[in-house]
Amino acid sequence: MSSVDYTELMQILSRPRPSGSAGERKTISALQAWLTEHGLSFRTQSFTLYPYFLICVGLWMLCAHTLLAVSVWLRWGWVSSLVAVLGILGGLLDTAFDIPLVTWPGKTTGKNILIEFEAPNPRHELVISAHYDSKTELFDHRIRFFFVRNLPVGIALAIILGILSPLENYLPIPWIAPTYILAVALTIPLVLLVWGLGLNLWLGRLRHNPSQGAVDNGAACAILLGLAQHIANGNVQLEDTRLTLALFGGEEVNMQGSRAYTLGRKWKLPSAVLNLEIMGQDGEYVYWEQDGMSLKLFPTDVRLNRAISEAVEKVTGNPARPAGPINSDGYSFMRAKIPVATLGTYDLELRESGLHLPSDNLSRVKMTKLVEGVEILEQFVCSYCSSL
Repeated sequence: MSSVDYTELMQILSRPRPSGSAGERKTISALQAWLTEHGLSFRTQSFTLYPYFLICVGLWMLCAHTLLAVSVWLRWGWVSSLVAVLGILGGLLDTAFDIPLVTWPGKTTGKNILIEFEAPNPRHELVISAHYDSKTELFDHRIRFFFVRNLPVGIALAIILGILSPLENYLPIPWIAPTYILAVALTIPLVLLVWGLGLNLWLGRLRHNPSQGAVDNGAACAILLGLAQHIANGNVQLEDTRLTLALFGGEEVNMQGSRAYTLGRKWKLPSAVLNLEIMGQDGEYVYWEQDGMSLKLFPTDVRLNRAISEAVEKVTGNPARPAGPINSDGYSFMRAKIPVATLGTYDLELRESGLHLPSDNLSRVKMTKLVEGVEILEQFVCSYCSSL
């Protein structure tokens, strides 16, 4: 039987806690107090957090590309090219290259919570991670993913418009009107795309009935804390594997906490990562075959996927099945060339929908699945350690 009160933990982890908010700070304090009360050693890692990352990117995209469309309609020529370049750079540099060109307002300090278990003579390292921050969006995240998936199309349209607008000045007269009509026509899908994604990124945080983040990703954090208690109680023998249980901040704003973690330390041992997302639901277990960020996806590690699927099967009788894609903290480790698997659950009725919305609340979390999740992780860790 588990000695962990998951009802107590989920009370901590079922409240709105967007990055940089008072709710997030209360959650961090409550988690540290819980760890201290249960005699679990931990440390925190501070990192620079840009809490309004998505709001800034959304506003920039919306304003810059709407201005681009207007400049095309009004035939501003080379000014349209400049607007197109600025519109693309604002957001692309921030998202893909960690350069806060437009996302710097409100800069503050975030925290990762790290629970580390040392082996006597470590030869390998295993990191199991989850994020404790939450997010609320205007649309269901599956609709959001439609817009995100088409971001490269939006970038291509902006580049084409930046070329077509000044090109009118150098074309023979018969070609001017068709070129202008084509450019105006291309502004329509661009405006629809940036307004859809921009409003989703901008208005979500302003909703009066925000997501509680119980499924995404409070349940996964509760499972990690349950695993920490079990390891401290001697339920798991780590042998020659160093184990880190990481609760990351800033995942919902472009994985800022996990990026800081992977960049802020040296990886001296062969390492692997199991990332947890949307755990604790009443449906099947899944592992995502692709993980990444808004502009690029990467394959997760086949060997780790097989290992976690086998652990799920040993505990539940049914293996985890492949799903995907997902954007998660796994990407930060992929950037560091570290093998990653990402495990989660589906809701029997809602599947993977209803997240980042008010429907992500405590009623969706099954406490028995939290106990089961700890058992799966114990099985995975033991199998992982013995296979090396």
